[in-house]
Amino acid sequence: MASRSCGVAGMVMLCMAAAGAGDCRIVWSLTVPDHELSEGVAVGGLSDLTPAAGQTRGTALWTLTDRGPNGSLQRQGKKVRTLLSPGFVPCLVLLRIAGDEARSLTVERTLQLVAPDGKPLSGRPLAGRDDPVFGADGASEVPCDARGVDPEAVVSMADGTFWIGEEYGPSLLHVSAAGRVLGRFLPEGTAAAEDGAEVVRSLPAVYGRRRENRGFEALAAAGDGSRLWALLQSPLDNPGPKAGRKTGNVRLLAFDPRQGRPVAEHVYRLGDPMDEAYLRGGAVPDDGKLCAMAALDDATLLVLEQDDDGLARLYVTSLTGATDTLGGKPSAADDLEEVRDLVGAGISPVRKTLAADLGSLRRTMKKQADGGEKQGGPLKLEGLAVVDGRHVLLIDDNDFSVVGADPRSRATMLWMVELENPLPGF
Repeated sequence: MASRSCGVAGMVMLCMAAAGAGDCRIVWSLTVPDHELSEGVAVGGLSDLTPAAGQTRGTALWTLTDRGPNGSLQRQGKKVRTLLSPGFVPCLVLLRIAGDEARSLTVERTLQLVAPDGKPLSGRPLAGRDDPVFGADGASEVPCDARGVDPEAVVSMADGTFWIGEEYGPSLLHVSAAGRVLGRFLPEGTAAAEDGAEVVRSLPAVYGRRRENRGFEALAAAGDGSRLWALLQSPLDNPGPKAGRKTGNVRLLAFDPRQGRPVAEHVYRLGDPMDEAYLRGGAVPDDGKLCAMAALDDATLLVLEQDDDGLARLYVTSLTGATDTLGGKPSAADDLEEVRDLVGAGISPVRKTLAADLGSLRRTMKKQADGGEKQGGPLKLEGLAVVDGRHVLLIDDNDFSVVGADPRSRATMLWMVELENPLPGF
């Protein structure tokens, strides 16, 4: 094992962790410094990473908060979700990495997300989509918001705008360089969101059956901006609850941002592609989640797959030869989530090749983020950006240091990871 020299919070940590099977190693890590957002909430709850357009790759990155500090508690014998700051405004956050040997990380800018009329968006849920959400005391229900968003994924475009994937709709948001929503693209038939010129219901209706708190979690863009790929975090509850949890069939949507409509759909199957049961029976990890991705070229994505039991893997994912299930059979309105034997159904999922097993590094990362203390809950890696063919950046979502109804001390950290083998396209 290589030596380790870890600094205090807010300073660079030069930690060479043991790389399981020689897959990868941590080159350095940095703590995201404190920075006040809205409602007096400190920066946290960050999801995704995207290189800032027009900047040297690996020096400036946009990330974004989710809906705000939230947790859970028991109410009348039932576990309910809580929003601790219902007035919180989700925002984009620009991180700047400076220096070489003595690196520093700063929060350079924040952009609150606002509606077309300039009013701040909230992280409150859409009406009728999920179970009620309560305030911090669990006594009163938090009012729904027809403009509510739970952002989880972002890409920075060459024209200065952003595309954001969020969970409530689920929907895709086109956002100006100033944080103003230019368009919101929702599943057909969605009735909970506010109507307006910017609201377009062009996504397949079946996406409205997303599992609670499991909408769009990962987003990537083609180099020329002509295509977006939006990946759900988990299989849809289609046709009913838990339908896709045995197959691991997750929908990957190709979206034309210029026309504002989907153009293709592919199956991403959770699990180990080397398992003999992978294609015909499913080899699904326990509650596997797809948490981030980045485009390597116009037909290849790098996807982060993990679960709560320690699994964390980067897969090079090729779309070449994958069946287009948009309007096909099984169709977007059919039983795709229930198809266990993909071969028998004539469906070729996207092809996955292991790029790195992050399992051992994730344990090291958790210790760093928790300051060496034992904190509840697994480390959630939710941001991924490619620096070059051998290096990627990862960031964790610390849930605003809240676990259930209790506070904890978990830092938001940024890690540079070196891969053993180069990624394609570089």
